[in-house]
This record gives sequence, structure tokens and C-alpha cells, in this order.
Amino acid sequence: MGGAVAALVVALCTLAVPVLGIALGLWFFILVANIPGIVLGIIALVKIPNAVDVERYIRYTWACTFAYTALSVVFLVPVIVLALLFLLVGV
Repeated sequence: MGGAVAALVVALCTLAVPVLGIALGLWFFILVANIPGIVLGIIALVKIPNAVDVERYIRYTWACTFAYTALSVVFLVPVIVLALLFLLVGV
């Protein structure tokens, strides 16, 4: 049960990226919310008596979280580069 809770907590923590993006006025960051990871984490908690299903959904949750992290980096790097470019140019 602890693994399912940890996977869900980490999946919920990934919501900080879209919230920060929206706070900065970058609305497209809402498109990369980790909704599948959160839903799979909840399903893992619901299926607690069945150990095989719980382990499978924990793996799915972690896979979604890692994929989300990679996708966030892909979105974040161009934003940082553009911000640095704007700072250098003075716009």
C-alpha cells in the first residue's frame, strides 16, 4: 500500500509544473498535466486487496510520471532559452 500512496503523491506533485506555467501566463502548460498518472495512482489504491493489480497499476503510474517528467523538460527547455534570449536582447 505504501508504494501505491508514494506513486500517487509523486504524480500529484507533478501538478506543480502546470500550475507554475499558468501562473507565469504560459497557458499551454495545462496541456501537459499528468492526469493519466494521477488516475492510475487512484486505481492502484482502489484495487488494494488484489496485489497483482496493485503492482501493475503502480508500475503504470510511475511510467506515466517519468514520461511526464521527460515531456516537461522538453517543454521547459525552449521556454528557458526564449526567456534568456529576451533578457539578452532587452525586450
